[in-house]
Amino acid sequence: MRHCGLYAPCVCLCHRPARGPGSGDRLPPDQFQRRRAADMKITSIKSVMIQGSWTWTLIKVETDEGICGIGESQLPLGVPDILQRIEKMIVGEDPRNVIQLAQKIYRGLSGAGSTGGSILLAMSGVELALWDLQGKITGLPLWQLLGGKYRDRVRIYADTGRPGDRSPEAYADGVRERVEAGYTVVKVDIDHCAPAEYIKDGHNRALSRQEVDHMSAVSHAAFDALPDDVDLCLDLHWCYQTSDALRVARRLEDIDILWLEDPTPPENLDALKYVTDHTSVPIACGENHWMAHGLRPMIEQRAADIITPDIPRFGGIQEGKKVAELCEMHYLSFAPHNICTPVGTVASAHVCANAPNFLALEHHGLDCPWWDDIAANWSGPVVDRGYISLPDAPGIGVELNEELLRAHLVEGEEWWD
Repeated sequence: MRHCGLYAPCVCLCHRPARGPGSGDRLPPDQFQRRRAADMKITSIKSVMIQGSWTWTLIKVETDEGICGIGESQLPLGVPDILQRIEKMIVGEDPRNVIQLAQKIYRGLSGAGSTGGSILLAMSGVELALWDLQGKITGLPLWQLLGGKYRDRVRIYADTGRPGDRSPEAYADGVRERVEAGYTVVKVDIDHCAPAEYIKDGHNRALSRQEVDHMSAVSHAAFDALPDDVDLCLDLHWCYQTSDALRVARRLEDIDILWLEDPTPPENLDALKYVTDHTSVPIACGENHWMAHGLRPMIEQRAADIITPDIPRFGGIQEGKKVAELCEMHYLSFAPHNICTPVGTVASAHVCANAPNFLALEHHGLDCPWWDDIAANWSGPVVDRGYISLPDAPGIGVELNEELLRAHLVEGEEWWD
């Protein structure tokens, strides 16, 4: 293991042996004090793409003291190239100035389109890595850096995917599997769940009567398959025009679902608000919006009941905290979208634990049998019976299983040694 002068051994956690999630990586207070006083500088940003249930992009921010932070972005979509530009912007900077560096990146790339898309995908991953680094410098878990936590464990909802058999019975079987795994919230994707012959025109956003009937049948079968203490969410993936999204919502008003997600395309807030205002079904939205500024109109106009930003994608930890606080001011629930590895998932869980109005956090890795094994320092599953227990380890609290990840690199990728 590498040593850094007066400092402790390198605490980049990619090579550490497995330990329990609460064991931490704490050093004596005098070493913390020396580290805080050090003139630490960022030296590089590295990334690697992993092929799992999605294409995951892990990001590492390195410093001249041998300490590094690990973050995560999502779909690559040019992210590695953007990270090279970000690296030039922040090399030589003090990594402890997390919020200042995030603003420097955001403003510095504004001419390239930093209000959304790949710029924010890359920026968010770097911001997560900087928070992880901040925790390792101070010896504090992320939830403590954010001001504390309302809960010791975070409720997770499980996506069920799409069965090959599109029958209502097949969807009901899918939710039963999630219940058996211990989840108390289950989500079913009901967009395009109908047989192909029910679709009259595959190019418009309209629904045939047969499609609406089938979506209703799937939803009711899934709801009836759940015990009373398990909630159901339904997702339309922003596929439909306003009138047909409302038709679907009204067919669901006789069952007590937790929410109907993304009924209309994200570009038109008025369409979303119309659906929300004309149904008793709670409407969720937010994964396709960027930064707190992008979600502010939705929240202030109450165009949705439940706000679902994707923290490792839409702007990062600080922006997630801002959105949670803005939702709290308007008495709206906060339920982040998430398709990440344990790195991005646990990072989001820290924000959720910090928010009094948190409802549930998504888990989209159940179809990846080695998802939990990515976190080398967790003695058990990261998501255990539908909950994540907040780690006390510094930073995000996830150490990477390097050997496992090397076996799942995207073709052509090399590990970041």
